[in-house]
Amino acid sequence: MSRTVYIISGPAGAGKSTTSKIIARSLSRSAYIEGDLVDRMVVGGYEMPWLSQYHTDLIWKNILALTQNYLEHDHDVVIDYVGFPQNAARIRNEIKDSSVLVKFVVLMVDEHELLRRDAERKPEFQMGHRCLAGLEEIKHSNPPANHRIYTTNLVVEEVVKEIMENPRFLVNDSRGINEKIV
Repeated sequence: MSRTVYIISGPAGAGKSTTSKIIARSLSRSAYIEGDLVDRMVVGGYEMPWLSQYHTDLIWKNILALTQNYLEHDHDVVIDYVGFPQNAARIRNEIKDSSVLVKFVVLMVDEHELLRRDAERKPEFQMGHRCLAGLEEIKHSNPPANHRIYTTNLVVEEVVKEIMENPRFLVNDSRGINEKIV
């Protein structure tokens, strides 16, 4: 049976966790990898990933190892973390089983809605204007248009259905992303 790895990216407040958890629960055999938890596994010598390429690379190396372990045990995998096209390419290139599908999705949202959603979080999880910096970083990475979903005016069920059913999110070229607009 073919398995799928879903890489759900986007700035804080775009709906990554909500979307990822719904996808994972809808699959008969799945694993949910929360990148923020992998990030916080480092205690001594911790470096903020947006300031340390070393730490970012270590996070993705650990996410890859977990992904491969779950795939070997016949699970679909949902990765909830801020990722970029090169991270999707690495996951696709390191998974040797060609029957495994990899989908890379970047959830996008307008600035006003992003701040509104952030304000609805528990105070200890609010990022304030830092979530706008995350949005700008993602925009600057210029993910291919067909790997983006604008969630501002969508309900989460619409987003989940689009991700699960639409092949436009498949990672399948030498760079790891599908740049054709479909």
